[in-house]
Amino acid sequence: MRGGFGARPGRGLAAMMGPPALLIFATLYALWPRATVVVSPAVSGARHKVVIEASTAAAGVDVEGGLVPARAMEDAFTVSVTVPVSGSVRSGATRARGAVVFINEGSEPVSVPKGTVVATAGGVRFRTLTGVVVPASTVKHFTNVAVDADPGTAKVDVEAEEPGTNGNVAAGRITVVVGAARGGLKAVNPEPLTGGEDKITPAVSPVDLVTARKRLAAEAARVAARRLAEKSPANLRVLGETIAVQQEEPVFSQAPLTPSAELRASCQASASVLAVKEADLLKAARGRFLLELGADAARVVSPEVEVEIWRARRMDAETAAVEMVASARVAACVEPDELARELAGKSVQEAKALLAARPGVSGFSIYPDEGDERRLPRFPRWIRVVVGRPEGNRS
Repeated sequence: MRGGFGARPGRGLAAMMGPPALLIFATLYALWPRATVVVSPAVSGARHKVVIEASTAAAGVDVEGGLVPARAMEDAFTVSVTVPVSGSVRSGATRARGAVVFINEGSEPVSVPKGTVVATAGGVRFRTLTGVVVPASTVKHFTNVAVDADPGTAKVDVEAEEPGTNGNVAAGRITVVVGAARGGLKAVNPEPLTGGEDKITPAVSPVDLVTARKRLAAEAARVAARRLAEKSPANLRVLGETIAVQQEEPVFSQAPLTPSAELRASCQASASVLAVKEADLLKAARGRFLLELGADAARVVSPEVEVEIWRARRMDAETAAVEMVASARVAACVEPDELARELAGKSVQEAKALLAARPGVSGFSIYPDEGDERRLPRFPRWIRVVVGRPEGNRS
């Protein structure tokens, strides 16, 4: 009659032994494995996000606490930018010219010196280009009785005080004599005044001030990153995302609506940043990765744990959180005693199916393999499970 795995010791051998030897033999018989199962753990890639806190208060690397020492660095500097202007102003290019007629209704001539100001009712002013004497009015008589008077008139050229199209006024618009010597003096322009032209000049707009502020902020951030990196010792890594920049109120070269081709702006700035030893970061990240991986779940089979520094964010003036990604190739952990209990009493065919479907197992062998119908020992202690070298790549 054929049996299962293993063979029973002969009765004759037991009869030849004394009680002590028999006890030893019985113990060995109870513990000696009847079957051997060799399994190869599956290998897969493990990737975890790791957050390490960098603090100026930390004295050393604390893997369990996820903490590394940090150093605060500061700098002060001046930044300046130049912005092309986007606004414009209209200004006069040439002055309008024409002539006015002074009218004297008085009985005495009136002298009008050069530079006398005449104006429209709306306040557009003109100056005479020459002096002139306006004669007195002439009285008309009828049978030695004064019946009418013709006012005295004198025509003189004038020019607008301000250049531009505002000086181009229609005929009859100039009616005011500014500071007339006598109350009876009037003025009028019989023809339009022409020749006044405008020009469009680039000028600073309020939007340009906003643009300059934004560019100053960007330039301050760029300069801060460069200067702090240059000041950092070779063994420290500057956490660029933790740079904090403070700016004083900018000084602008021009006020809004001032004609200019460009706007210059400058300001004083200061910056601070946290820096750490990269070796400390990598040590803490690898340690945290192994802790989170768990010794009972898998073991690292890569040459080393790869760490990619992702980003940093400042928590306060003395602390930053550094987010990293750690990865490695790991082998699944197979517990021999647990697997032996699962296999106990199963047929070879059932055992093979269990091992093929079991997570973490990529290959296996059963010894001795005496056919799929044979059963493994019912007692887990009689099944020896050997965990071999990792193989395969099961994701």
